[in-house]
Order: sequence, then structure tokens, then C-alpha cells
Amino acid sequence: MKKIIACILICSLLLMTIGCGTTTSDKPTTSTAEDDTLIDSDGFRPVKDYVVTLQNDVNVRKTAESGGDIYITLDAGVTLNRTGVKDGWARVLINGGIYYVESRFVEETAVKWATETDVEKVSHIVFIDPAKQITEDLNYEPLSPEIDAPALTDSGEYATPTNAELAGMKTKMTAGAIGVNSGNFEYDVTMSVANYLNAELVKRGYTVYLSRTTNNVNISNAKRAQMANASSAEIYIKLEAPKANDPSASGILGFIATSTNSHTGTMYQKNYELCYDVLQTTCEQTGATRMGIYETDNLTSLNYCNMPATVLSVGFLSNNNDDIALGMDDYKKKLAVGIANGIDEYFKSLEE
Repeated sequence: MKKIIACILICSLLLMTIGCGTTTSDKPTTSTAEDDTLIDSDGFRPVKDYVVTLQNDVNVRKTAESGGDIYITLDAGVTLNRTGVKDGWARVLINGGIYYVESRFVEETAVKWATETDVEKVSHIVFIDPAKQITEDLNYEPLSPEIDAPALTDSGEYATPTNAELAGMKTKMTAGAIGVNSGNFEYDVTMSVANYLNAELVKRGYTVYLSRTTNNVNISNAKRAQMANASSAEIYIKLEAPKANDPSASGILGFIATSTNSHTGTMYQKNYELCYDVLQTTCEQTGATRMGIYETDNLTSLNYCNMPATVLSVGFLSNNNDDIALGMDDYKKKLAVGIANGIDEYFKSLEE
């Protein structure tokens, strides 16, 4: 009888042990790549950490596929907010948008996850406008928001004034310059510099908005400034690489609106400081000639901006030396670093 009781007790203990093991395995555990219990609607397993790029020329794509459109190309050492993983891809946040990078190009880094309050404290918002586009738009728009525009035609466009300049109207988008020897298009050059600048600013903790991420758009100069206004950007910088009447003209030139501008005149001092800082540091970084600051109220984009704004001519495609330089990735990266240094200086001066 004692033996029977003992066997029953042993069996009971075994059953309890098995039951305890089952209970333990049912407890929530740290999610893994095989854990299907925590999967977002896009199929990614959510995570919340930071990763850093391991090499140069890391493509961040708009979709999680090797042939997906490229949003930005990053150098090594750029820290990214990772929000999900799936099938060799990392989902990351850049400038408030969701993008994707192959997991083999990044690794986890021990960086504190920033709260929304932290981001507000450390991040400035910059709007970058790469000048021009593939298609010119010879329709007209008011040169300034202060100008009363003529009535629209049935097609939704402004009627062509007899004298566009005197009527306060200007072409929406003229054709860009072409490299005197390279044949490179201005819209390609400015887009390339803007991408490098975007990457450099993101690396430094800025939030960046671009007026365009492709050449195949139709966005007028006024519309680009209005996009900047809507983005809550703190500064606006247009990048151009124009043609000069004098082929010997070479270097970097800045533009700002005048102090008497009816819409932006109250921001004149900040416009000047922004242009001065960016112009100085970019010339220091590249060794290009500093051509100074030109004041004008004939640039539509500057007239519409509600924040400090400048146009930076990063070189002249009509000059042989500038044309060659603007075709080199190393030089465009120097431009990006120089411009970013100037932006740093500008915001630093506001804190002093």
C-alpha cells in the first residue's frame, strides 16, 4: 500500500513539474525574429532602438526591396532610429518618414532612445530646395505674395502679362544650366548636392525637408517656398549651379532679399547672418572663391519665405573649373559639409 501511495505521489509531482514547465513557456518573452505574436501591419516585428551605418554609400530606400526607390544615401557612422525588422531589412525613421535599409549595413548601437521632448530640444528643422527640374514651366506666377495677381484663365493659369516683370509676374520655372564641358544638367547637380547635404544634416541631428527628391517634378519657385512655410522649417536654403554671362565667373555666391522687401524685410538681419555663415564655411571647406552676398528682390522663392532664407550658387556650370568640380562626388560632399558647418554656426549664434 505504501508503495502504491509513493508511486501516486511521484506521478503527481511529475505532473506538477510538467505543468509548471508549460506555464513558464506561456509567459511573455523578449520577441525574436521568429515571434509572430508581435507583428505590425506591414509585416515588421517592432523594435525600438538605434542602429549605426557600417560603411559609406548605404542606400535608404522607400520600400523594403533591393530595387526600391532610394530616398537618401548615407555615409558610415550615421545613427538611425530603428522601429522594426523583417527578412534582412530594418525599418527606420528619417525626417519623420518611414524608410528601409538592409540590416547587413547597420548594427545596433548603445544610444539613448530620444523622447519626443528630447527631439524638440535638439533638432532644428531645415528646408533644402535643389533648384530646377527636368521640365521648365513658362507659365507665370506673382513674384511676391504682396502682389495682386491677374485673373486666372479657363485653364487655371495666369494670363501672360504684356510685360511680366512690370506686372509683378515671373516665370514659374525656367530651364536650368548645362555644364559647359560635362553636359551635366543643373537639376542633377543640385539634387546630388542636396542629397549629400541631407545625409550630413541628418547625421548631425537635424530634421530635413527637401522640396523635391526626384528631377521629374513640376513645382514652381513660389510653391517651393510655400512648402517650406508649411513644414515649419526654421531656415530655407536653395541650391543652384547657374550659368553666368562671363565664363570666367567662378566660385560660390549668396543671395538674400533686401531690407526693404515688403514681405521679408523684417528678417533681413537673420537672412544676412544665415547667408554669411553658410557662404563663409562652404568656401573654407571647398577652397572656392567667396564671391560675396548679392541682395535682390527678384527671386520668387526668397520673396515667399516666412523664415530666414538664402540662395546659394555652389558654382557656375558655365565655368570649366566649376563644371569639373561639380561633377565630382568628393567635391559635392565637401560642399555638403561646408554648408552644414554654416548651418551649425547660424543656429549656434542664435543661442549666444
